[in-house]
Amino acid sequence: MKNIVFILFLSLFSLSSFANNDSALINALIKNIASMQVKQYDREFYEGMFYGYRESGGAPHNYVKDNNIFFTAITAFAFRNMLPYLTDSNRAIAKSIISQAASVYPKFQNRTGLPFYNFWASDGTFMPNSLYFKYLRPIFGQGEDADDTVMILMTAKNNDSSNHIAKKRMIGVSNLSRRKIISTFKRYRNLPAYSTWMGFKMTPDFDFSVQCNIMYFMFDKHLTFVKQDTATLQYLAEMVKNRYYLSRPVYISPYYVKTSVLLYHITRLMGGFTIPQLEPYRPQLVADIREELKKTTNVMDQIILRTSLLRLRESAPPLDLNSIEEFENSNQKKFIFFQARPAFSYPTPAKQILLHFSYFNSYFYCPAYNKTLWLEYLVEKNKRELAKDVIELQ
Repeated sequence: MKNIVFILFLSLFSLSSFANNDSALINALIKNIASMQVKQYDREFYEGMFYGYRESGGAPHNYVKDNNIFFTAITAFAFRNMLPYLTDSNRAIAKSIISQAASVYPKFQNRTGLPFYNFWASDGTFMPNSLYFKYLRPIFGQGEDADDTVMILMTAKNNDSSNHIAKKRMIGVSNLSRRKIISTFKRYRNLPAYSTWMGFKMTPDFDFSVQCNIMYFMFDKHLTFVKQDTATLQYLAEMVKNRYYLSRPVYISPYYVKTSVLLYHITRLMGGFTIPQLEPYRPQLVADIREELKKTTNVMDQIILRTSLLRLRESAPPLDLNSIEEFENSNQKKFIFFQARPAFSYPTPAKQILLHFSYFNSYFYCPAYNKTLWLEYLVEKNKRELAKDVIELQ
């Protein structure tokens, strides 16, 4: 009997210690991230945005400010999903972050007012602060993209009409609707799956992580499934089944590139919704994530892989990271969540060569989003661990 009481005491002490440590970090991180949101337009970044930066893969290796809406939107999306698990005071701050972000979205919207969104401001500069790409908007800036569009529509105050209009456009530019994709494996070129781009002039392009986000939007907004949804889920399932996220991550996801980031996206989708096409691969994903954790040395990879495990309702190993200062001084600054590569629409083998030719690549960074990913892990860990401990004590 004494042993049982002692074990119960240790469990309660561990639970209390866990909750206190994580609670303090969560409180500090939310306030810190809120302080990083732009408070006043500074000729580049609009009020409500988070600062972003871009590094060129080729000479000159310039590290410049990049006022894209992407990181602001995905930061707001992460906060939106964390809202149910935050305290009242932290939820108020999170809602303010989301609201301020949403106030900027119209500047990135389609010029005609349709609910489609650009990576950079619609009336702004393409590749701002670049030496020559900024003059090439007529060539490259031909359409809005699905990634920014779905993230913005899931964090803005919109209506069903906007969601249906966006879906109709995504159907209209999906593979085979107007053109046929040439930049994926031959055996998948007849799948009418969703494309990265929303402009009618753009060649269809598949990106595994973008398609995860598109399908999250479809489930999140309860939009009626059509053949494009079925085809996209089939494509995602095939990529997972064949474990291309390990062997061909750059090829199947040219904008996200890294295995850890691809795993983060597919598990976020699976954590949000029960998807029969993907469920058979849950054990495989868990095993592969655990193997990746053994290999990676970057703290951000360590964080998002742990989050991925938690989303699959699995335990994750402890993370020895105890303060914002420690995080800021870590190798998180070298983490690249998103990249731009010019070879997206080229056929194989040209695509395979150009995807690995870094001279034309651009690497994007956002300090606030790195912290948001850490916060997201802490919230996910807190949610899962507390639920597990409560069940064990019953």
